[in-house]
Amino acid sequence: MNCKIVGYEYKILEVQLSPGESFYAERGSIVYVEEGLQREVEFNGSNSGGGLGNIIGGVLKSALSGESILVIRFTNPTTLTKKMVLSGSCCALLPIKLEGENLICRRGHYVASTNKVNLNLNINLQGILGGVGFFQKIDGKATVFLDSLGSPLERTLNNGETIEVDENHIIALQGFHTSQIQAGWSVGNVLRGEGLSLMNITGPGKVYLSPLPIIIRTQ
Repeated sequence: MNCKIVGYEYKILEVQLSPGESFYAERGSIVYVEEGLQREVEFNGSNSGGGLGNIIGGVLKSALSGESILVIRFTNPTTLTKKMVLSGSCCALLPIKLEGENLICRRGHYVASTNKVNLNLNINLQGILGGVGFFQKIDGKATVFLDSLGSPLERTLNNGETIEVDENHIIALQGFHTSQIQAGWSVGNVLRGEGLSLMNITGPGKVYLSPLPIIIRTQ
């Protein structure tokens, strides 16, 4: 499998699948697919098991997390390498390699992944006060591709290192637990025009930020 982000003002994802390989993508992300690739609709990883109750619960979680309950699995059953092209709703894409660690990301910004991952709603009271109470959590071992409004900024935080971040610029937080995310707003912030969207994020972990505020999410 070969994945490559290409483009200038607007980025797209080119994926080349060797015989027998599979790739997962959010519905509506297809630009084009070469003939011969098979497509199967599956429940996303968080809803793939259990009975009707789990499926209904998954529908509600998916609605709140901004993702579809269904994902598309592309498989190459041929003897030749096949190509597909995907895009997100924003102008750039952010690849993040997961090795089983926690990834908290903005709702609805999952585009695709090299393997099946679990998409869950991340609800946390402290996170709600800090702005990420209704973000989503992605679990699994895969390279995940997320939407980004502009070329993403990356900042790795050492253990105990803290930065103050505007929630509207956050794309994803890799390797963080909710206890590391604290509400950073205050009356002083409001008077300075910074509103209620500031939060304090403490390492260790990696922060991915958009250079432009992501206030309105285009579906």
